[in-house]
Amino acid sequence: MPAAISYTQSANHRVVYGNYVVRRTIVALAILLVVTVASFATVKTAHSETLPSKISEADAENLSNELKTYICADQFSAPGWCKSYRAAKFGSSISDWVKSQKAARKVREAQAAAAKEAAREAELAEAKRQALAAEEAALAAKNDPAALARLAEIKAAQEIEKTSKAWTSFLAETDVSNLTMAQIMAIREFAATGNFPEANEILGYAYSTNKGPTPINLAEAYRQYGQAYMKGLKRVKPNLDRIWPKIPREQQMALLSEFK
Repeated sequence: MPAAISYTQSANHRVVYGNYVVRRTIVALAILLVVTVASFATVKTAHSETLPSKISEADAENLSNELKTYICADQFSAPGWCKSYRAAKFGSSISDWVKSQKAARKVREAQAAAAKEAAREAELAEAKRQALAAEEAALAAKNDPAALARLAEIKAAQEIEKTSKAWTSFLAETDVSNLTMAQIMAIREFAATGNFPEANEILGYAYSTNKGPTPINLAEAYRQYGQAYMKGLKRVKPNLDRIWPKIPREQQMALLSEFK
């Protein structure tokens, strides 16, 4: 009888131990499954909102080389940055890709800084405009001669600034060596303000050469160069000296009377 009891106890012990091992195994497998699902969910959350073909060059900087290679394997829907990535990876070295990315990042940073500076300048300009408008209103309200004179000065300065910007823009868009008649008339308007001796210089050149729509008129060329000189543009003096002997005597006398 004791032998039978001992055998029964041994069998029960093996069953209990076997159940224990099974439970531990199930728990371990459950933990592994949870970790795997959590990792997959994290990766899916990070990339589910962006299709591979829509991943930008900036976003690609944070991806592994293996993932970039996988994304760029599709010849039909690969993002635009894949072309340079393939060239760097298979042509020379991945370091070229890294360098190009750093260069591109610097360009984006410079563009962002420029945009920020432009916004700051625009904000300062708007603040200046508002301050001037407030000053104008205050001066106009006083309605006394000194205040009105100051108001006129402010308006004149604003007009000069506006015209200066227009003149700079005009020069940037115009080939002054090959002017049209409309451009000649526009330059005459700028010259008439008295603030742009370069406009007179350009007109002097136009009237002293055959490279424009205006016929040669040495008297008018001298007049324009002379006005540029009187406004402080001393570099036109050799042009005055060159043209003067070629002007008819009666026109010389008229110019002398004009500039005396």
